[in-house]
Amino acid sequence: MSQSTSGWPIEQVVEILEKVDLFAGLSREDLEEMAGIVGGTTAKAGEAVFEEGDTGDAFYIVFQGAVELVKARPDDTEERLAIRRNGEGFGEMSLLNAAPRSATARCVEESQLIIVPRDAFRELLGGDSLALRMMTMLAQALRAMDVRLTHAGLSAAVPVDDATAGDDDDGADAMEQLLTGANDPNRISRAMQATFLPTEAPEVEGYDLAGGTTVEERGRGGSTWDFVRLPDGRWAFLTLDVREDGHPPAFPIGVARAVFRAMLRTNPETPEELLRNTNEALTEVTTEGMDQFVEVGVLILDGEKLHWASAGRVPGGVIRRDGTFEEFGSHGPPLGMMGGFNFAFQEFTLSEGDSVLVLSHGSQGLFMGAADLVAQFHGKPADEIVQTLHKAIRKAQGESHTEASVIYARRL
Repeated sequence: MSQSTSGWPIEQVVEILEKVDLFAGLSREDLEEMAGIVGGTTAKAGEAVFEEGDTGDAFYIVFQGAVELVKARPDDTEERLAIRRNGEGFGEMSLLNAAPRSATARCVEESQLIIVPRDAFRELLGGDSLALRMMTMLAQALRAMDVRLTHAGLSAAVPVDDATAGDDDDGADAMEQLLTGANDPNRISRAMQATFLPTEAPEVEGYDLAGGTTVEERGRGGSTWDFVRLPDGRWAFLTLDVREDGHPPAFPIGVARAVFRAMLRTNPETPEELLRNTNEALTEVTTEGMDQFVEVGVLILDGEKLHWASAGRVPGGVIRRDGTFEEFGSHGPPLGMMGGFNFAFQEFTLSEGDSVLVLSHGSQGLFMGAADLVAQFHGKPADEIVQTLHKAIRKAQGESHTEASVIYARRL
Protein backbone atom coordinates (compact mmCIF):
# COMPACT_ATOMS: atom_id res chain seq x y z
CA MET A 1 0.00 0.00 0.00
CA SER A 2 1.13 3.55 -0.67
CA GLN A 3 0.67 5.51 2.54
CA SER A 4 0.66 9.25 3.16
CA THR A 5 -1.20 11.94 5.03
CA SER A 6 -4.75 12.07 3.77
CA GLY A 7 -4.40 15.31 1.86
CA TRP A 8 -8.16 15.77 2.18
CA PRO A 9 -9.77 18.90 3.61
CA ILE A 10 -10.88 18.59 7.25
CA GLU A 11 -14.51 19.19 6.22
CA GLN A 12 -14.40 16.25 3.82
CA VAL A 13 -12.94 13.92 6.43
CA VAL A 14 -15.50 15.03 9.04
CA GLU A 15 -18.30 14.19 6.61
CA ILE A 16 -16.94 10.64 6.35
CA LEU A 17 -16.42 10.29 10.12
CA GLU A 18 -20.03 11.34 10.73
CA LYS A 19 -21.20 8.24 8.85
CA VAL A 20 -19.16 5.79 10.95
CA ASP A 21 -21.20 3.97 13.60
CA LEU A 22 -18.26 3.92 16.02
CA PHE A 23 -18.27 7.73 16.20
CA ALA A 24 -22.05 8.18 16.34
CA GLY A 25 -23.02 10.84 18.87
CA LEU A 26 -19.70 12.73 18.81
CA SER A 27 -19.94 16.49 18.53
CA ARG A 28 -18.71 18.42 15.51
CA GLU A 29 -15.78 19.64 17.57
CA ASP A 30 -14.85 16.06 18.53
CA LEU A 31 -15.01 14.95 14.90
CA GLU A 32 -12.77 17.82 13.81
CA GLU A 33 -10.23 16.76 16.45
CA MET A 34 -10.49 13.20 15.16
CA ALA A 35 -9.95 14.39 11.58
CA GLY A 36 -6.72 16.04 12.71
CA ILE A 37 -5.08 12.73 13.66
CA VAL A 38 -6.02 10.58 10.65
CA GLY A 39 -3.82 9.50 7.79
CA GLY A 40 -4.57 8.00 4.42
CA THR A 41 -3.52 5.12 2.18
CA THR A 42 -4.30 3.71 -1.25
CA ALA A 43 -4.46 -0.01 -1.96
CA LYS A 44 -4.89 -1.93 -5.22
CA ALA A 45 -7.50 -4.59 -5.93
CA GLY A 46 -6.48 -7.88 -4.27
CA GLU A 47 -4.05 -6.17 -1.90
CA ALA A 48 -4.33 -6.97 1.82
CA VAL A 49 -4.75 -4.07 4.20
CA PHE A 50 -3.83 -6.44 7.04
CA GLU A 51 -3.70 -10.19 7.54
CA GLU A 52 -5.43 -12.35 10.14
CA GLY A 53 -3.03 -12.65 13.08
CA ASP A 54 -1.27 -9.31 12.46
CA THR A 55 -0.92 -7.01 15.45
CA GLY A 56 -3.67 -4.41 15.36
CA ASP A 57 -2.47 -0.81 15.39
CA ALA A 58 -5.12 1.20 13.50
CA PHE A 59 -8.79 1.50 12.59
CA TYR A 60 -9.65 1.90 8.89
CA ILE A 61 -12.49 3.69 7.11
CA VAL A 62 -13.25 3.24 3.43
CA PHE A 63 -13.11 6.65 1.71
CA GLN A 64 -13.60 5.21 -1.76
CA GLY A 65 -13.69 1.60 -2.91
CA ALA A 66 -14.54 -1.69 -1.18
CA VAL A 67 -12.78 -4.01 1.29
CA GLU A 68 -13.75 -7.59 2.13
CA LEU A 69 -13.19 -9.18 5.54
CA VAL A 70 -12.35 -12.88 5.34
CA LYS A 71 -11.49 -15.53 7.92
CA ALA A 72 -9.44 -18.69 7.41
CA ARG A 73 -11.19 -22.01 7.92
CA PRO A 74 -9.51 -25.17 9.27
CA ASP A 75 -9.63 -26.72 5.78
CA ASP A 76 -7.51 -23.84 4.36
CA THR A 77 -10.46 -22.22 2.58
CA GLU A 78 -11.76 -18.74 3.41
CA GLU A 79 -15.11 -17.48 4.64
CA ARG A 80 -16.20 -13.98 3.63
CA LEU A 81 -17.55 -12.22 6.73
CA ALA A 82 -18.48 -8.82 5.30
CA ILE A 83 -17.72 -6.13 2.71
CA ARG A 84 -17.03 -2.55 3.79
CA ARG A 85 -17.80 0.26 1.36
CA ASN A 86 -17.68 4.08 1.33
CA GLY A 87 -18.06 5.50 4.84
CA GLU A 88 -17.83 2.11 6.59
CA GLY A 89 -15.07 1.12 9.00
CA PHE A 90 -13.24 -2.05 10.06
CA GLY A 91 -10.62 -3.09 12.60
CA GLU A 92 -12.11 -1.00 15.43
CA MET A 93 -10.91 -3.28 18.25
CA SER A 94 -7.32 -2.25 17.50
CA LEU A 95 -8.14 1.21 18.90
CA LEU A 96 -8.42 -0.37 22.34
CA ASN A 97 -5.69 -3.03 22.40
CA ALA A 98 -2.96 -4.58 20.29
CA ALA A 99 -4.53 -8.04 20.04
CA PRO A 100 -3.95 -9.96 16.80
CA ARG A 101 -6.36 -9.23 13.95
CA SER A 102 -9.24 -11.72 13.96
CA ALA A 103 -9.71 -11.57 10.14
CA THR A 104 -7.95 -10.53 6.93
CA ALA A 105 -8.97 -7.26 5.23
CA ARG A 106 -8.47 -7.32 1.45
CA CYS A 107 -9.43 -4.76 -1.21
CA VAL A 108 -11.83 -6.04 -3.85
CA GLU A 109 -11.13 -2.95 -5.98
CA GLU A 110 -8.69 -0.08 -5.84
CA SER A 111 -9.53 1.73 -2.61
CA GLN A 112 -8.67 4.87 -0.68
CA LEU A 113 -8.69 4.38 3.07
CA ILE A 114 -8.69 6.69 6.07
CA ILE A 115 -6.40 5.46 8.89
CA VAL A 116 -7.05 6.21 12.57
CA PRO A 117 -3.84 5.19 14.45
CA ARG A 118 -4.38 3.61 17.87
CA ASP A 119 -1.71 5.63 19.72
CA ALA A 120 -3.02 8.94 18.45
CA PHE A 121 -6.59 7.89 19.25
CA ARG A 122 -5.69 6.95 22.83
CA GLU A 123 -3.90 10.26 23.31
CA LEU A 124 -6.96 12.07 22.01
CA LEU A 125 -9.13 10.27 24.57
CA GLY A 126 -6.91 11.34 27.40
CA GLY A 127 -4.43 8.53 27.75
CA ASP A 128 -5.03 5.99 30.53
CA SER A 129 -8.39 7.39 31.69
CA LEU A 130 -10.97 5.27 33.51
CA ALA A 131 -13.28 5.38 30.50
CA LEU A 132 -10.51 4.06 28.24
CA ARG A 133 -9.59 1.31 30.71
CA MET A 134 -13.22 0.21 30.83
CA MET A 135 -13.42 0.06 27.04
CA THR A 136 -10.12 -1.83 26.92
CA MET A 137 -11.42 -4.44 29.35
CA LEU A 138 -14.55 -4.92 27.25
CA ALA A 139 -12.48 -5.27 24.09
CA GLN A 140 -10.31 -7.92 25.76
CA ALA A 141 -13.41 -9.83 26.86
CA LEU A 142 -14.87 -9.73 23.35
CA ARG A 143 -11.53 -10.74 21.85
CA ALA A 144 -11.30 -13.72 24.22
CA MET A 145 -14.76 -14.77 23.14
CA ASP A 146 -13.80 -14.48 19.45
CA VAL A 147 -10.71 -16.65 19.94
CA ARG A 148 -12.68 -19.33 21.76
CA LEU A 149 -15.38 -19.38 19.12
CA THR A 150 -12.83 -19.59 16.31
CA HIS A 151 -10.92 -22.57 17.67
CA ALA A 152 -12.07 -25.89 19.02
CA GLY A 153 -12.30 -26.26 22.77
CA LEU A 154 -15.62 -24.60 23.61
CA SER A 155 -17.29 -25.00 27.01
CA ALA A 156 -20.57 -25.32 25.13
CA ALA A 157 -19.74 -28.94 24.41
CA VAL A 158 -20.99 -29.97 27.87
CA PRO A 159 -23.99 -32.31 27.81
CA VAL A 160 -27.13 -30.74 29.32
CA ASP A 161 -26.91 -33.02 32.35
CA ASP A 162 -23.53 -31.52 33.33
CA ALA A 163 -23.50 -28.62 35.74
CA THR A 164 -20.28 -27.06 34.50
CA ALA A 165 -18.41 -26.55 31.25
CA GLY A 166 -15.40 -28.64 30.41
CA ASP A 167 -14.96 -31.22 27.62
CA ASP A 168 -12.79 -29.63 24.92
CA ASP A 169 -12.70 -32.60 22.54
CA ASP A 170 -16.11 -31.93 21.01
CA GLY A 171 -15.64 -28.16 20.65
CA ALA A 172 -15.90 -28.04 16.85
CA ASP A 173 -19.10 -30.12 16.81
CA ALA A 174 -20.61 -27.93 19.52
CA MET A 175 -19.73 -24.80 17.57
CA GLU A 176 -21.43 -26.11 14.44
CA GLN A 177 -24.54 -27.05 16.39
CA LEU A 178 -24.67 -23.66 18.06
CA LEU A 179 -24.16 -21.56 14.96
CA THR A 180 -26.09 -23.47 12.31
CA GLY A 181 -29.34 -24.25 14.11
CA ALA A 182 -32.20 -23.21 11.83
CA ASN A 183 -34.73 -20.69 13.17
CA ASP A 184 -32.87 -20.38 16.46
CA PRO A 185 -32.21 -16.71 17.30
CA ASN A 186 -30.44 -17.59 20.56
CA ARG A 187 -27.67 -19.78 19.13
CA ILE A 188 -25.14 -16.92 19.21
CA SER A 189 -26.18 -16.06 22.76
CA ARG A 190 -25.56 -19.65 23.85
CA ALA A 191 -22.16 -19.60 22.14
CA MET A 192 -21.25 -16.47 24.11
CA GLN A 193 -22.61 -18.01 27.31
CA ALA A 194 -20.32 -20.99 26.80
CA THR A 195 -17.25 -18.72 26.83
CA PHE A 196 -18.28 -17.24 30.19
CA LEU A 197 -18.73 -20.49 32.14
CA PRO A 198 -15.86 -21.28 34.54
CA THR A 199 -14.55 -24.83 34.47
CA GLU A 200 -14.06 -24.91 38.25
CA ALA A 201 -14.24 -22.71 41.32
CA PRO A 202 -11.17 -21.38 43.12
CA GLU A 203 -10.40 -22.85 46.52
CA VAL A 204 -11.60 -20.97 49.58
CA GLU A 205 -9.97 -21.97 52.85
CA GLY A 206 -12.40 -23.69 55.16
CA TYR A 207 -15.05 -24.39 52.50
CA ASP A 208 -16.10 -27.00 49.98
CA LEU A 209 -17.51 -24.92 47.13
CA ALA A 210 -18.79 -25.47 43.59
CA GLY A 211 -20.77 -23.59 40.96
CA GLY A 212 -22.46 -24.50 37.71
CA THR A 213 -24.88 -23.45 35.00
CA THR A 214 -27.20 -25.72 33.04
CA VAL A 215 -26.62 -25.52 29.29
CA GLU A 216 -29.93 -26.05 27.52
CA GLU A 217 -30.01 -27.27 23.92
CA ARG A 218 -32.40 -24.47 22.88
CA GLY A 219 -31.74 -22.12 25.78
CA ARG A 220 -31.47 -18.32 25.75
CA GLY A 221 -27.91 -18.13 27.03
CA GLY A 222 -29.23 -15.85 29.74
CA SER A 223 -27.46 -17.11 32.88
CA THR A 224 -23.96 -17.75 34.17
CA TRP A 225 -21.91 -17.86 37.35
CA ASP A 226 -18.58 -16.18 37.84
CA PHE A 227 -15.97 -15.13 40.39
CA VAL A 228 -13.62 -12.16 40.79
CA ARG A 229 -10.77 -11.50 43.18
CA LEU A 230 -11.24 -8.43 45.35
CA PRO A 231 -8.34 -6.03 46.09
CA ASP A 232 -8.07 -7.44 49.64
CA GLY A 233 -7.51 -10.97 48.26
CA ARG A 234 -10.94 -12.43 48.98
CA TRP A 235 -13.03 -14.10 46.26
CA ALA A 236 -16.46 -12.75 45.33
CA PHE A 237 -18.72 -15.35 43.70
CA LEU A 238 -21.43 -14.10 41.34
CA THR A 239 -24.58 -15.31 39.65
CA LEU A 240 -25.64 -13.22 36.64
CA ASP A 241 -29.01 -13.56 34.95
CA VAL A 242 -31.02 -11.68 32.30
CA ARG A 243 -34.72 -12.55 32.21
CA GLU A 244 -36.09 -10.08 29.67
CA ASP A 245 -36.14 -10.72 25.93
CA GLY A 246 -34.72 -8.34 23.35
CA HIS A 247 -31.03 -8.44 22.44
CA PRO A 248 -29.30 -11.82 22.92
CA PRO A 249 -29.24 -12.13 26.73
CA ALA A 250 -25.55 -13.05 26.81
CA PHE A 251 -24.66 -9.59 25.45
CA PRO A 252 -25.64 -7.61 28.61
CA ILE A 253 -24.12 -10.37 30.75
CA GLY A 254 -20.82 -10.02 28.87
CA VAL A 255 -20.83 -6.25 29.35
CA ALA A 256 -21.58 -6.60 33.08
CA ARG A 257 -18.71 -9.09 33.53
CA ALA A 258 -16.30 -6.78 31.73
CA VAL A 259 -17.36 -3.74 33.77
CA PHE A 260 -16.96 -5.65 37.05
CA ARG A 261 -13.37 -6.39 36.09
CA ALA A 262 -12.73 -2.84 34.92
CA MET A 263 -13.99 -1.48 38.23
CA LEU A 264 -11.65 -3.80 40.13
CA ARG A 265 -8.77 -1.95 38.46
CA THR A 266 -9.82 1.18 40.36
CA ASN A 267 -9.12 -0.66 43.67
CA PRO A 268 -12.50 -0.14 45.37
CA GLU A 269 -12.13 -0.01 49.15
CA THR A 270 -15.18 -2.20 49.83
CA PRO A 271 -17.42 -4.68 47.97
CA GLU A 272 -20.21 -2.14 48.39
CA GLU A 273 -18.17 0.39 46.41
CA LEU A 274 -17.44 -2.18 43.68
CA LEU A 275 -21.12 -3.01 43.27
CA ARG A 276 -22.19 0.64 43.37
CA ASN A 277 -19.61 1.75 40.80
CA THR A 278 -20.45 -1.14 38.48
CA ASN A 279 -24.12 -0.18 38.65
CA GLU A 280 -23.31 3.47 37.94
CA ALA A 281 -21.23 2.55 34.87
CA LEU A 282 -23.93 0.25 33.48
CA THR A 283 -26.65 2.85 34.14
CA GLU A 284 -24.68 5.41 32.11
CA VAL A 285 -24.59 3.18 29.03
CA THR A 286 -28.20 2.00 29.26
CA THR A 287 -30.22 3.36 26.34
CA GLU A 288 -33.83 4.49 26.49
CA GLY A 289 -36.24 1.60 26.01
CA MET A 290 -33.57 -0.93 26.96
CA ASP A 291 -34.94 -3.09 29.79
CA GLN A 292 -32.56 -6.08 29.74
CA PHE A 293 -31.03 -5.47 33.14
CA VAL A 294 -28.63 -7.91 34.81
CA GLU A 295 -29.66 -9.46 38.12
CA VAL A 296 -26.60 -10.28 40.18
CA GLY A 297 -26.01 -12.13 43.45
CA VAL A 298 -22.67 -11.50 45.20
CA LEU A 299 -21.37 -14.00 47.78
CA ILE A 300 -18.15 -13.49 49.78
CA LEU A 301 -16.84 -16.17 52.17
CA ASP A 302 -14.32 -15.01 54.78
CA GLY A 303 -13.60 -17.50 57.55
CA GLU A 304 -16.73 -17.89 59.63
CA LYS A 305 -18.27 -14.81 58.03
CA LEU A 306 -20.48 -14.75 54.95
CA HIS A 307 -21.28 -11.49 53.15
CA TRP A 308 -24.19 -11.26 50.69
CA ALA A 309 -25.73 -8.62 48.44
CA SER A 310 -28.01 -8.77 45.43
CA ALA A 311 -29.00 -6.48 42.59
CA GLY A 312 -32.46 -7.76 41.68
CA ARG A 313 -34.33 -10.75 43.07
CA VAL A 314 -31.75 -13.51 43.50
CA PRO A 315 -32.81 -16.45 45.71
CA GLY A 316 -30.27 -17.47 48.33
CA GLY A 317 -29.85 -18.45 51.93
CA VAL A 318 -28.02 -20.31 54.71
CA ILE A 319 -28.99 -23.90 55.48
CA ARG A 320 -27.96 -24.68 59.04
CA ARG A 321 -26.65 -28.11 59.97
CA ASP A 322 -29.75 -28.66 62.14
CA GLY A 323 -32.01 -28.12 59.08
CA THR A 324 -33.14 -24.59 59.87
CA PHE A 325 -32.99 -22.00 57.11
CA GLU A 326 -32.14 -18.28 56.91
CA GLU A 327 -33.11 -16.59 53.64
CA PHE A 328 -31.03 -13.83 52.05
CA GLY A 329 -32.63 -10.47 51.41
CA SER A 330 -32.86 -8.41 48.22
CA HIS A 331 -30.76 -5.25 48.33
CA GLY A 332 -31.61 -3.20 45.28
CA PRO A 333 -32.67 -3.11 41.62
CA PRO A 334 -30.89 -5.03 38.83
CA LEU A 335 -27.66 -3.50 37.58
CA GLY A 336 -28.16 -0.68 35.09
CA MET A 337 -31.78 0.04 36.02
CA MET A 338 -31.26 2.91 38.45
CA GLY A 339 -28.27 5.11 39.23
CA GLY A 340 -27.33 6.55 42.61
CA PHE A 341 -28.18 3.37 44.50
CA ASN A 342 -26.13 2.15 47.46
CA PHE A 343 -26.10 -1.63 47.84
CA ALA A 344 -25.66 -2.91 51.40
CA PHE A 345 -24.22 -6.32 52.26
CA GLN A 346 -25.76 -8.67 54.82
CA GLU A 347 -23.48 -10.58 57.17
CA PHE A 348 -24.02 -14.12 58.50
CA THR A 349 -21.93 -16.27 60.81
CA LEU A 350 -21.39 -19.86 59.65
CA SER A 351 -20.55 -22.83 61.86
CA GLU A 352 -19.05 -26.15 60.80
CA GLY A 353 -21.54 -28.05 58.63
CA ASP A 354 -23.62 -24.99 57.66
CA SER A 355 -24.27 -24.58 53.93
CA VAL A 356 -24.92 -21.71 51.53
CA LEU A 357 -27.11 -21.98 48.44
CA VAL A 358 -27.65 -19.36 45.70
CA LEU A 359 -29.79 -19.74 42.56
CA SER A 360 -29.59 -17.25 39.70
CA HIS A 361 -33.41 -17.10 39.62
CA GLY A 362 -36.49 -19.11 40.53
CA SER A 363 -39.75 -19.03 42.40
CA GLN A 364 -39.91 -19.20 46.19
CA GLY A 365 -41.25 -22.75 45.95
CA LEU A 366 -38.45 -23.87 43.62
CA PHE A 367 -35.78 -22.42 45.88
CA MET A 368 -37.24 -23.92 49.06
CA GLY A 369 -37.43 -27.30 47.33
CA ALA A 370 -33.75 -26.98 46.38
CA ALA A 371 -32.85 -26.05 49.97
CA ASP A 372 -34.71 -29.09 51.31
CA LEU A 373 -32.83 -31.30 48.85
CA VAL A 374 -29.48 -29.87 49.97
CA ALA A 375 -30.36 -30.63 53.62
CA GLN A 376 -30.96 -34.29 52.69
CA PHE A 377 -27.52 -34.64 51.06
CA HIS A 378 -25.48 -33.23 53.92
CA GLY A 379 -21.83 -34.27 53.66
CA LYS A 380 -21.73 -35.00 49.92
CA PRO A 381 -19.05 -33.19 47.85
CA ALA A 382 -20.12 -29.75 46.65
CA ASP A 383 -19.78 -30.55 42.94
CA GLU A 384 -22.07 -33.59 43.31
CA ILE A 385 -24.67 -31.49 45.10
CA VAL A 386 -24.60 -28.87 42.32
CA GLN A 387 -25.15 -31.53 39.66
CA THR A 388 -27.97 -33.08 41.69
CA LEU A 389 -29.60 -29.68 42.07
CA HIS A 390 -29.46 -29.02 38.33
CA LYS A 391 -31.18 -32.30 37.57
CA ALA A 392 -33.85 -31.61 40.20
CA ILE A 393 -34.45 -28.05 38.93
CA ARG A 394 -34.75 -29.26 35.35
CA LYS A 395 -37.25 -31.92 36.42
CA ALA A 396 -39.29 -29.37 38.39
CA GLN A 397 -39.43 -27.05 35.37
CA GLY A 398 -41.01 -29.75 33.21
CA GLU A 399 -40.82 -29.06 29.47
CA SER A 400 -40.12 -25.33 29.89
CA HIS A 401 -36.42 -25.66 30.72
CA THR A 402 -34.57 -22.40 31.37
CA GLU A 403 -30.89 -22.10 32.24
CA ALA A 404 -30.16 -21.81 35.93
CA SER A 405 -26.91 -21.05 37.76
CA VAL A 406 -26.13 -22.48 41.18
CA ILE A 407 -23.46 -21.67 43.76
CA TYR A 408 -23.17 -24.01 46.74
CA ALA A 409 -20.69 -23.93 49.65
CA ARG A 410 -20.37 -25.85 52.91
CA ARG A 411 -18.31 -24.76 55.91
CA LEU A 412 -15.80 -27.46 56.82
